[in-house]
Amino acid sequence: MRVTTAFSRMLALDGVRVWHVAFGAEAITVSLAPRRRALVCPECGYKTMARYDTRPVVSRWRHLDLGIWRLELTSTLRRLCCPSHGVRTEAVPFARAGSRFTADFEDLVAWLATAMDKTAICALVRIDWDSVGRILTRVMSTSIDLTRLDGLFRIGIDDVSWRRHHHYLTLVSDHDTSRIVWGAPGRDTATADSFFDELGEQRSGQLEAVSADMAAAYTNSVKARATKAVICYDPFHVVQVRREAPCVRGWVRGPPRWAVAAAW
Repeated sequence: MRVTTAFSRMLALDGVRVWHVAFGAEAITVSLAPRRRALVCPECGYKTMARYDTRPVVSRWRHLDLGIWRLELTSTLRRLCCPSHGVRTEAVPFARAGSRFTADFEDLVAWLATAMDKTAICALVRIDWDSVGRILTRVMSTSIDLTRLDGLFRIGIDDVSWRRHHHYLTLVSDHDTSRIVWGAPGRDTATADSFFDELGEQRSGQLEAVSADMAAAYTNSVKARATKAVICYDPFHVVQVRREAPCVRGWVRGPPRWAVAAAW
């Protein structure tokens, strides 16, 4: 079996064929040639048989490592004239538009981001911090589960901060599946309202319980947008308030125990 045939079967990339393989000291470079005649616009998917010209430089993508070697894919791509977006370099089936990494590589990085921090990811796959961030943005924009907001009944809303509490991110989790289903920068009422805007009136009406801290921003949003849901304050913040607040007549120490327990 020839080396090119072996790599063609091993990579199993759609729409291209391997015509050359070069072994270097630290990397293996696999040269690809497109199989399809039609050119596809990376922005809208427009197809045409007419070629505008050929890109003067070789395109390069980082693929999944092969043992101790980096695996790099190269190809000379064509350009087309899209009626909506003008002259564009043709899309390839194995990589997202504008990316220097293959879709398989980016999917791996996105999965690693759910299990470890950025520093560990950079050391493992040998890329920089900024590349990790851009990869996550591309994966989220093309591969996010559009049904993740369906069937929500018990959710949690909380915020996380970084850079000494100068930046905040509001996250919404599904208590039934223990998964994060939504996130956006900020931690005010407008941020929470944007979640309910995406959720929609019908699905918001299906919510039975919403756990959150005792911040007025989240409470006001839930009361206005999920009118049937029970607001469940988490025990940590309830205990903190009880410790710090004065014990005076008429002061409400917190929600009833059943409301706290509902969040768990």
